Amino acid sequence: MLSIIIPSFKDPSLQRTIDEILEKAQAEIEIIVVLDGYTPAKPLREDPKVRILKLEKNQGMRAAINFGMAASSGEYVMKTDEHCAFDSGFDIKLLVNIE
Repeated sequence: MLSIIIPSFKDPSLQRTIDEILEKAQAEIEIIVVLDGYTPAKPLREDPKVRILKLEKNQGMRAAINFGMAASSGEYVMKTDEHCAFDSGFDIKLLVNIE
């Protein structure tokens, strides 16, 4: 399984990025969103593949990534920004290259 860590601080594209990952992934994934000291104005949609973690105060990207890594359960982990687009099957393409 691939764990995808998304550290986030007030980016309006976060939900769109999560949706894009869910739409384009073809293997088993988990998405771990780390809200770095904030709560989105509009709640994020629930999905069984998405875990939302929250740091109580803003600690910066490195701390948010490490917090997400500690919570991940995938054999492999990737980090992405909260404003990215993905190709269809991006996860399989990454895993094939890793293997």
